[in-house]
This record gives sequence, structure tokens and C-alpha cells, in this order.
Amino acid sequence: MPPAGDLAGTPSGYNLARQVYASRAATKVAASTGGAAVAMPVLASAVAGTAPAVALEAGPPSGGRVRTFSALSNPHFRWLFAGNVMQFGAMQMQLLVRGVLVFQLTGSFAALGLVSLANAIPGLLFSLVGGVVADRAPKKSIIQTSQFLSGLNAAAVAALAFSGLLTFHYLLAAAVVQGATNAMMQPARQSIIPDLVPRDRLMNAIALNTSGQNMMQLIGPAAGGALIAFLSPGAVYVVMGTLYFLAVAFTFRLPKEPVYTMTTPFPGMRGGRRSGGVRDLVAGLRYVAQDRTVRMLIMVNFVIVLAAMPYTMMLPGFVREVLDKGPAEQGLMMSLAGVGALTGSLLVASLSGGNRGRLLLIFAALLGVALIMFAASSNYYLTLPIMLLIGVGQAGRMSMGQVLIQTYSADEYRGRVMAVWFMQFSLVQFGTFAVGIVSELIGPQLAIGGLAAIMLVTMLSVAAFVPSFRRLD
Repeated sequence: MPPAGDLAGTPSGYNLARQVYASRAATKVAASTGGAAVAMPVLASAVAGTAPAVALEAGPPSGGRVRTFSALSNPHFRWLFAGNVMQFGAMQMQLLVRGVLVFQLTGSFAALGLVSLANAIPGLLFSLVGGVVADRAPKKSIIQTSQFLSGLNAAAVAALAFSGLLTFHYLLAAAVVQGATNAMMQPARQSIIPDLVPRDRLMNAIALNTSGQNMMQLIGPAAGGALIAFLSPGAVYVVMGTLYFLAVAFTFRLPKEPVYTMTTPFPGMRGGRRSGGVRDLVAGLRYVAQDRTVRMLIMVNFVIVLAAMPYTMMLPGFVREVLDKGPAEQGLMMSLAGVGALTGSLLVASLSGGNRGRLLLIFAALLGVALIMFAASSNYYLTLPIMLLIGVGQAGRMSMGQVLIQTYSADEYRGRVMAVWFMQFSLVQFGTFAVGIVSELIGPQLAIGGLAAIMLVTMLSVAAFVPSFRRLD
């Protein structure tokens, strides 16, 4: 029986779906117990547009303290979480092994930036399309297809590595494929969370989803570094492919229809007519441009991502050239960042809500300070505790940003809003390419530290001069 949450007093964007699905669930209860009188008032109130006084799965009281792992009591979210953990593990391993391979093959910071660019261009081309598809097609099918294609991509690279045919150009091509696949999947993977959990558990669910990613940031790079050191890069790609296929298996258990949101009777329908894909895309962009809160959140997040992403892609060269270490030490650094990130995301999951705009700025400022410290350090052992701070700041700003953007986005545009949100990560790859070039000229420390300083100044300015952002709840 799908959970229906507390149906009274919910935002209007959630009422239709929760009433419809509550009526289905209540009908099942009535059929199994002979209590037809239970189902009819629910159905009648759904048709009349009023919220029935029936709660099939009451969430925590509004404003009350949310238990850290409360969203995992929802079986649908558990399957999504398990699949995401597998996928996050593969992605974290790839961040390590692809950078290591590129730098081993080329010895160039510019090549690292070029791979990022190759990964970014498909993201720009397909992200908006992925957002439209997420608002029109079953999100479960989109996620599964993308996970399966990612598994095939990893298997292909593994075969090339074991055969001795792997070159920089093949890694470049694999980055293009992965970029296109992620672009089509990300809007669906993120916007499906409000479909599975009630709004009073949305912040908890998003933070837990982020904690799964951070848990794999703790485990994945360390495992990837060990596999490279003791076996080979090809072995890492074999494990990655296995994790992607396991993610497909877990995702099979997700419901085909949303449990808590249903903004149209059928996917892609507007008032009984199927609207055009281009028209939907333009409507989504117009909504993002005209909604002041959504626009503001995306702009602030863009600045944060622009400053925070390049350090990740430059890390293999930084570890080798500045810290004079190798893949194993890089894996430990990334794992420590994962410890900090897991701590930060669980902290957010434990919060009951309130002051989320202010908290986003605080986490972003912490990230900026930590990145400046990271760039200034040339001692490996001093850098290790800094990685913990980077992880806390990164996880906190990511969780808060996603909670805010999903909370303030209209249900019918959520997939397209998330597409624009994730387009920033592709756009930033162009910045990463530029940082790679600048790192060749002035060194990675000045390039990374300069961007972090710009982000810190920007966050302090928003906190001081944009009170409406601070008041976002």
C-alpha cells in the first residue's frame, strides 16, 4: 500500500495526487476489510477538491524535529536510495580513475580540463531535453535506462583497458557518452524524490540522498585507489559497471506512478492535450526566468559550483605536482572529504527546517574558506584535515540548495527546473577547462584559490545586501 502522508493542510500542488492516491489506497483497504464506507468519503472528497480527514501515513508534525533517518521508513524512497548509492559509488570511482588515467597518459592539466569539457557539452545539449522528458515520461524508466547505458559505457572502457588499447581519445569519447547519459537522467533522478515522500519529509529525504552520495565519496575513491594500486584501472571500471547494473536492479522496485505529486492526468498532457516538446521546454525556461526565488537560487548556486567544481577536476594534477603524492594518497584525501560530507549531510537531515537560505550561505562560506586553505597548502598532512571542512561545506550547501529549489518550484515545472539547475554543472565544466589552462600558466594553487575567494566575497555580499535570500525558509 503506497504511503499517502497526512492529507490535511498540505500545499495545493500536492493535494490532487495525495487525494487520488489516498483514494486508491483506501479502496484497497476497504476491499480487504469489507469497509466500503472508508473508501467512499475519501474518493468523494478527492473529487470535490477537499482534503479528507484520513491519514494513511502521517509524517512528523510540521515544525517538529525530524529524525535523522525518518525518510527511510518510506519503502519507495529506500529503493531509490539503494539504487542511488550504487550509482554514486560508480561515479565517485570514476572521478578518481578517469583523472588519474588522463594525467598518466598526458601529464597535462589542460587535458584534464578538456575531459571536463567533453563531459560538459552533452550536458548542455541534453539537460533541458531531460527536464522536459522528466515532466512528461515515467521517471523510473528514464533513471533505469540511463543507469544501464552508464554500465555499458564502463564495461567498454574496462575492455579497452584490459586489451591495452585504451588511449586518451577513448577516455574523451567515454566522457561524452557519460555526460549525455547523466544529462538525461539527472532531472528525473532529483525530481522523483518529491513524488515518493511527503513534503514534510522532503528536506530529510534530499539530505539522506546526499548522504548516500557522500558515503560513496568516502568509500569509492579509497576503493578505486586501492584497485589501481594493487590491480589495474581496468578493474575499477569492472566494479563501476557492476555497480551501475545493481542500481538498475534496485530501481525496478520503484512505483511507476508518483505517490505524492501528479500535476497532470497523464504524462505530457495539458488540459487533455499533449503539448509540444519545444513548447514545454520554452515554458520551463520562461518559468525559471520569471520566478524571482527560483532565479535567485540558481544564480547563487551557479557561483558556488563555478568555484567549487574545478578543484575536483584539478585534484589529480594538484596531488602529484603540489603535494608530490599519488593515486593512493588522492584516494585517502577524497575519502576524508567524504567523511566531512557525510557529517554535513546527516547534520542537514537532522534539522527540522527553518532559516534554510541563511544556512545555505553559511555552508557556502565555509566551503570558500576551506578551498582557500586547500589552495594555500603544499603539505599533504596539513591538507588532510582541510578536506574534512571541504566535505562539510560541499554537502551542506548541496543539500540546502536542492531542498530550497525543489520546495520553491511549482510541481508541473520541477523536472525542467532541475534540468536548468544541473545545466550549471555542465556550464561550469567550461570554467574548469579555463582553470586548467590558467593552472598551466600560473599554477593550480592560484587558480583554485582565486575562484574560492571570489565565491566567498559573493556569499558575504548576498548575505549583506539580499535579505530576501536570507529569509528563505
